[in-house]
Amino acid sequence: MKMLIVCLALLPLGYAYYTLESAIDPIKMLYTTTGVGAICLLLLSLVPSTCKRVCGVNFLRYRKSIGLLSFVYALLHGCVFIVLDSEFDVVTIVEKSLKKPFIYVGVIAFIILLFMAFTSFKKLFARFSTYHKAVYIALVLALLHSFWAQKVAGMFEYGIVAVGIVLLGERVWAWRKNFKID
Repeated sequence: MKMLIVCLALLPLGYAYYTLESAIDPIKMLYTTTGVGAICLLLLSLVPSTCKRVCGVNFLRYRKSIGLLSFVYALLHGCVFIVLDSEFDVVTIVEKSLKKPFIYVGVIAFIILLFMAFTSFKKLFARFSTYHKAVYIALVLALLHSFWAQKVAGMFEYGIVAVGIVLLGERVWAWRKNFKID
């Protein structure tokens, strides 16, 4: 099942590879593919916990794979900016970042995902598992980054924000229910 998840998650990259040559703006297409992939997979990484609480179906063993795939897409998204768009030019990176502050928000979300990716291995996860709740902060920042990066927000942007609100709202509801003092 994990192999199926990985293959499905990598389909957008395969599609991007085959359509890259015919794209009007290849860098923008890669930004979109990797950014959308990162956010969708980040949202999907929260679904197993919700399924367990709401439906009683246990998909928790797939959560780590989905989260790491989300990190891979986020890493590729950052690489598109640094390698292809800015061509490793630090001055260009700083100038673009100053003109587009949504980049800061994305970088903070990426740093959180980077920390979570490094600490997702068994020995480190046992030590840092409580910090993995930062995924909620990373999700909010990634959604803000995505929404803010668009010149005009469309149905997709509003849709992913709505899904994020529902998933985060379910967690708040579960947390309040567990810590309710009568």
